[in-house]
Formats: sequence, structure tokens, C-alpha cells
Amino acid sequence: MQISHRLAADRRDHSGPTQSNILSAFHTSLLEVLPFAAAYVARDGAILACNKTFENSLQKRGLVSVPDRFQAFLSGESCARFERVLEAAFGGLPAEVSGEMHVRSGDVFCSHFMCTSHVFLQKGCEAVLVQFETESGIAERWPMAADVPGRTAPASAGTHVQRVSDSRVLAHFPDEILFFDGRESHEDMALTLLEKTDGAQDLEGLMRTLEVARQSLPQTLHIPEAAPFTQDAAQGGARVCEVRLVALPGDFEGNVSRNACMAIVRRNVENPAEIAENKRLAYEDPLTGLENRRAFTRALKRELEHIRDDGDAGLAVYYIDLDEFKKVNDLGGHDAGDDMLLQVASCLKLTLGELATVARIGGDEFAAMLPVTSRETAHEYAEKVLEGFARIRLEIKDRVFTISGSVGVAYCDAAMRRKNTDANALLGLADTACLRGKRGGGRSVQLYGGEAGEDTSEPEEKSDLPEPESFCGKELVLYAMPIVSLRNNETCGHEVLLRLQGDRAKGLSSRAWISAAERSGFIAQVDAWTLDRVLDAAERNATRSLLTMNVSAESARDPGFRDSLHNRLSVNPLLASRLCLEIAEKDFLREPSTVESFFGFVSEFGCQTAIDDFAGHWPVLSRLPGMRVEWLKLEAGLTRQVLREPARAEILSGLIGAARNLGMKVIAKHIETPAQADLLRTLDIEAAQGFHFGRPAPWIEVPC
Repeated sequence: MQISHRLAADRRDHSGPTQSNILSAFHTSLLEVLPFAAAYVARDGAILACNKTFENSLQKRGLVSVPDRFQAFLSGESCARFERVLEAAFGGLPAEVSGEMHVRSGDVFCSHFMCTSHVFLQKGCEAVLVQFETESGIAERWPMAADVPGRTAPASAGTHVQRVSDSRVLAHFPDEILFFDGRESHEDMALTLLEKTDGAQDLEGLMRTLEVARQSLPQTLHIPEAAPFTQDAAQGGARVCEVRLVALPGDFEGNVSRNACMAIVRRNVENPAEIAENKRLAYEDPLTGLENRRAFTRALKRELEHIRDDGDAGLAVYYIDLDEFKKVNDLGGHDAGDDMLLQVASCLKLTLGELATVARIGGDEFAAMLPVTSRETAHEYAEKVLEGFARIRLEIKDRVFTISGSVGVAYCDAAMRRKNTDANALLGLADTACLRGKRGGGRSVQLYGGEAGEDTSEPEEKSDLPEPESFCGKELVLYAMPIVSLRNNETCGHEVLLRLQGDRAKGLSSRAWISAAERSGFIAQVDAWTLDRVLDAAERNATRSLLTMNVSAESARDPGFRDSLHNRLSVNPLLASRLCLEIAEKDFLREPSTVESFFGFVSEFGCQTAIDDFAGHWPVLSRLPGMRVEWLKLEAGLTRQVLREPARAEILSGLIGAARNLGMKVIAKHIETPAQADLLRTLDIEAAQGFHFGRPAPWIEVPC
């Protein structure tokens, strides 16, 4: 290929790095195809590469070799004109200049030149394509006109015009070249492009695109391929034809046709829309549309830089891990899980507001950051997140799924900024706080660190929850909490609670351990172990005090657990009458058929049944008339709402009255003050439990 590359070593001092390997094969091949003397020129006037026509034009004017830069051979006046046009081209304004340009000897170099195609080359180098209409370049003005359908060479070309065949041109250039003299209609031009590219785009759409594109050249079009190359199957993704439309200067007679252009066709090009989509997916969670971990960390770094010098600014970073999300996937299917994640994402954006950045950084893990001015505000927003989660309901056929989460908060204040805490470390602090909430049973907000001056530069060591099945019986212990009648203030029963003991129980709540046992499928064995000890203790004590214990939905559907109940209770109906088995309302919502079946099963033995943490959801209320349920244990939030807003007492009173009409009794939970107990008596609630009536105590210390 006859392309002259100027690689003079002394250019490094003026135009940056050496030009070796800066120009791609595409750019250098393009030069030899162009019909005029042409060169790629750097911002400082350095000649990066030129074609043979340019080299011949200089030789005719006495220059044996191509200089390093234009300033070396143009006259002073011509050089000044050239530099002004070059500056405009680099500023984004391609320009054409008519009028003679002279070399230093006084000879005319060209009568017209044009700066087009501002390109970014390798190694950060920029260049523009400059074409000169010189006498020696006229012969190659229309090299392909005879080969393009409907195209002819200019009538007055004369005998000196040399026609160059397609094969000769394409030997220097791997892509296809089409020339348009500006006299074609948009339809003719579109038909030619579709024919040459075997394109699949509709004709009218391409015509409209060309009409807009030809008003401001250069432009790049992408036409879908009707018959893609075979290597597409291996490379993946749709391929297109790239059509680069480049304006051409006037013809050799001096007539300027601003509509004349050249179309450079490159086949088998990656679809730019797919490239943009892949770039988007690299920083976006495809399901929720939130940022992913990479994008969030990058945004967090920017935000930390932004607030570093602002003494009043603070930043809250949240790490959110959903509780019991696995049950949504297991019981509702992965589509239900996806729907739940979408609701969670929407809740986070709505709760934290427009100033927040929210991301999904794992399967059921989210992160967020929000500019706030205090730890208290950071904590308040985290509580609002949990309140928002509590309002989420996902209905899948006869199932209703709810969700909660553990929220860890790391607050970056002035003291932490002075320690130059980076983005990854700050997110790690929030993660550590979140894990502490997980170990406490979930559904909580944990703020990392204490006061603003506390050293939180090094996060505390994190450890995973121990496997539930690794615990032995000696590490499990039963406690009992009294249930008191509100009518006579006497103990009418006890709720039996499972607790952990030993070194491994430190910092680990029973609720978290039980949640882990449910996720691992070990919970049915835990419930069976608890049931045996409750029944053993009840047999040793002949009093008629009621004993209640929680049963998971997993145990309710487990045949082995049902067999244990049958073996122990079928021969001892008096023992069964003292036992009340509770299932949480959230499990009822998720598996209504399982819970109804289980309640019917144990009722046949004479056991009492209860719905725990009852919040009055309609899917449960609508099923109560046909169920065998003796007790409703109210969710703690119901009684707290009545204390804060006495007007809600009428609603709760109506709910209690409806339950009594169905033959059910009500127990209130988490009663901690005499005022709460007095209010419950006015609502005619039968029984209550909570620290006001007695804390949980080891089972052996509590008479049955």
C-alpha cells in the first residue's frame, strides 16, 4: 500500500507520542481511495499520513520528500489561512476554502481544500482529514463512476482522465466505496445502498434517514443485514452494515456540489445499539433497573469526593438484606421472587426520595446512599424503609407474600471523612451492621459505630451464622412466658419459647437461629424436639394450664412431624386439650391450604390452635369462618397504634367483636406498661402477655 507515514523522532517534542500504530488500517486505506491529494493532520499541523497523490503533488513542486508538517512547505500567508481552517475543524466545524494556496517557492499548491472527518485515533491522538484539489489530483476525481449503476463521469473530463477500476481501488481498501454526485433522489440513493449492502431496512425508513443525514455530513448510518455473516453464530449478537457518508469537494471544473458524497460501506459490524445496551447492563441491574454494585461503588466514590471538603455534609450508606426471601422463591416460584424484588426496589426509591442512589448488589441484597446531616436522620430513613416493606403485599393465586429486611447503616460524618474512608470500606461498615441485625433475628435497623468521634475505621470481624443442624440438644433450652387473663389477672397459660445457650449463642438471637433453620430445612426437627419436651413436661404436671408453642409452616406440612403428634396425642386426649399450636399469620398468608389442613388435623386430637402475629389481613379474615381456630394472638403493632391514636380503638374493637362472634378468643402481645393493660381491658380482650406480666423464664423454674 502506497501510504507515506511520517515518523520523525523530533516530532515527539511538539505533538506528543510518536505516531507509530496511531492510524488504523481503516484510516490509512481510506487515504489511497480518496480522489484528491489528502492527508491526516494533527492539531499542530503535523502530517500523520498522506496518500500517493499528495506525495506526487509535492514532488511536482520541487519537494523530494513529504515534510513533517505543513508549516515546513506552505508560504507564510497560506500557512496562516491553513491554521485558521484547521483550528475550526478541530473545534467541530468542518470547512471548505476556495482560493490559491502557495508553497514557499511561490508555486500554486491547490485552488481549493477541505477539512473534514475529525477523528480520534489510537493513543489519544486527534486528527482531521484534509483534501486538496491540486492539478495532479484531477485525474483521479471520479475513479468509480463508470462502475456505479446510473453514474457517469463528467462530460468534459477530457483524454487525461484515467478511469480506475473497482478491483484496483479495493486492493488498497477492504470496504466497499460508492460515490454519489448529488443528483440522485433520496429513493435512488436508498435503493443503491440496500442493493449493495443486502440490507434489511425498509426503504421509506432509509429514505427519511438519508434526507436528514445529507443535510449535515459526515454521518454514519447502520443498516441491518438481511443475510448475516456465518461467523455471527460464533461471535453472538446481530451484525449490521456501517455506512459512512463523507462529503466530497467540487469537481475538477471548479463546480461545487455540496450534495456530492462518498459512502464507505463496512460489513459485519457490531450493532451499536447492542454495544450501548451491553454498556448499560455493565452498570445496571437488568431486573430492577437499579444500579448494580459496580455502578453504586463508583457513584459512592464520587459522592465522597463531593462532600470531602464540605464541613456540614454527611452521607448515610445503607445495606439492606431481605428476610425470608427464599420462601417467596420456593413457594411462589422465581417469577414471584422477581415481582417481590421489583416491589422492594420501588419501595426503596419511593421511601428514600430523589436525592438517594439505590442499587441491587446481590440476589436479595440492596444498597443505598442518601445525603443527610445527622445519624438520627439516617436512622429515621432506615426505619421508614422497614415501614415501607411492611406494606408490601404480593398475591400469587391463593398465597399472599410479605417481606421484611435487616438494614445496616454507616454514617459518614466529618470525623470519618478526615480518616479518608473509601467507598468499599464504608459499604463494608454498613454490611457489618446489617449482619449484626441478621444475627439478632432480622427486621431491625443497626447503625454502625457510636458517637461521631468513635473510631470506626476498621470494621468488626464478620462471621456467618452457624449452621442450625450443627447444634446439639445441650445448646438448646426452653423458656416459658406467662399468659395472663385480663378479667381476673391470673395466669391461664404459658408460651414455650426456644432459646440458645453456650458459647456459640453469644450475639445470636433465637429468632435469627430459627430463621436459619427454616432456610436450611432443619426447622421440622427443631419443632419435633421442642414438642417432645413440652409434652413430656405436661405429662409430669397434672394442672390444666394451657401450653402454647409455635409451629413453622415447614413442620405443618412435614409428614414426620404429623406422625409424632399422632403417636403422642392419639392415646392421651387430656394432654392434647392442654396444647395450643400457633402458626404465624405470615405463614398462613404464604401457605393457606397447608395451615388449614394442619389445624384440622390437630383439632381432631383435641388440640387448640392459634394464629400468631395476627394483623387482620383480609385473606386471613375471609377464611376464618370455615376454620377451626380458638385463639388470635394480636400483632404488637395493632395495640401500639391504639395507644398512639385512640381513634383506632373502634377498629380494633370491631375486629375483636367479629372474632368473638366466630367463637374465637384474643390474646394481646408485648404488653409492657399498666396503661397498655388497662386499655386492653376496655376493649374486652381475654388475655395478654408481655414484660408487664412476666418475662420469659427457664422452663424448669415455671410450674405447669
